[in-house]
Amino acid sequence: MLKKAINILKSGGVIAFPTETVFGIGALLSQPKAIRRIYKIKKRTRSKPLQVLVASLRQAKELGKFSDQAEKLAKKSWPGPLTLVVYKTSKVPKLITGGTNKVGLRIPAHRMILKLIRAVGPIVATSANEAGEKPALTVNEVKQKLPALDYILPGRVKHGKASRVIDATAGMSVLRS
Repeated sequence: MLKKAINILKSGGVIAFPTETVFGIGALLSQPKAIRRIYKIKKRTRSKPLQVLVASLRQAKELGKFSDQAEKLAKKSWPGPLTLVVYKTSKVPKLITGGTNKVGLRIPAHRMILKLIRAVGPIVATSANEAGEKPALTVNEVKQKLPALDYILPGRVKHGKASRVIDATAGMSVLRS
């Protein structure tokens, strides 16, 4: 299962996967064509940014610029259901930022997904649902909501609630609690 997900991502596919929060869909950061498909599959406007799932703070710091305060919060909260918005580095394509100079980063607290990220690198991700709909919580919901995906990695979610989002670029403002 994990091997299949790795192969599909590396070949430019878009997959669904469980996290500790909700099912997500994602593609490799290095695959712009696949990232564009995420927007299409979700019927999401390109002005809405996507987040990037990483496996370590070191990996996060390659993609985002962390203030001391942001780094403290990351160390305290990761892995876990917190997406931290920081200024992006040049390694993050504008395609995923909604036209801003910021990126949302998260280390999920889900062993299988961390294993996947370690094997393939950062994954551009969002919840598994069409824009404006409730996120999928099961494999069957993903199949019903998003039939155009290349693969669904089976598994379970723990919380059923999307991650908290904090913008750490100018102080700490909660964008989603």
